[in-house]
Amino acid sequence: MTEITLSDYVGYIFREIIKAREMADAYSRQVAEEYAKDEVMRHFSVPRFKAPNMDLTIPVLISGARFRQTIRFKMDLEKEFRPFIQGRIADAIAAVKIGKGGLLKPDARPVGAPGLPSKASATAPTIEGQILDFHKRLAENPDPSQPDTIVTLMWAGILKTALTDNKLMADYEKSNPNDELLKKTTASVLGVVKTNTVIERTTIENLLINPETNVVKNGSSDASVFTIKANMLEEGFFIHSVKDETTGKIRQIVDFE
Repeated sequence: MTEITLSDYVGYIFREIIKAREMADAYSRQVAEEYAKDEVMRHFSVPRFKAPNMDLTIPVLISGARFRQTIRFKMDLEKEFRPFIQGRIADAIAAVKIGKGGLLKPDARPVGAPGLPSKASATAPTIEGQILDFHKRLAENPDPSQPDTIVTLMWAGILKTALTDNKLMADYEKSNPNDELLKKTTASVLGVVKTNTVIERTTIENLLINPETNVVKNGSSDASVFTIKANMLEEGFFIHSVKDETTGKIRQIVDFE
């Protein structure tokens, strides 16, 4: 199906009308030059086409539209994102400790988890910085609908830092030779990020129409066709040069009919 934008279609029609007037004026000039050469005809007025008012009725078949969507990552850093990532860190640390045969004691929370023990204060800023950077990258992502690369890289870095700070890297590598835990937790984090990436606004960029007259006539209905009614008014304008007798400066003035 042939498709062009409504603005291109209507603009082209108006330009063609202007070109027609331009051609008519050019021909009037030729006639005027011929009249000027004739002793009798030079006293006749030169015929000139003029359409002071023109009504146009244009049926238009709408065949589609181009949309633009504004998408954003909506998780609040303090209320949602930080607690969520800290929770995932705690779950991952617990999984590694359980995997090596140990159980977490109630007060032995891992470094990077909510309610950090005092001994973790030296390493917590490293993870905190990564969380802040993670959120910033998601918020500033030029294509929020595709957060996969950001999530994969940032979460891998955060998990590695958390395991290192808690001296669990060796245990992790032993129990996850193929990075099973990393893959599982990455998929979990990515799922939550995508769930919290929403369409904020949708706007129409262009209406697409089919300009083929036979299609408009035979393949349309009242629901798919609308009519553009345009009224074109012709204004003549004249440019005069006016010289200031005091300063000698020449300026141009435009007068409309």
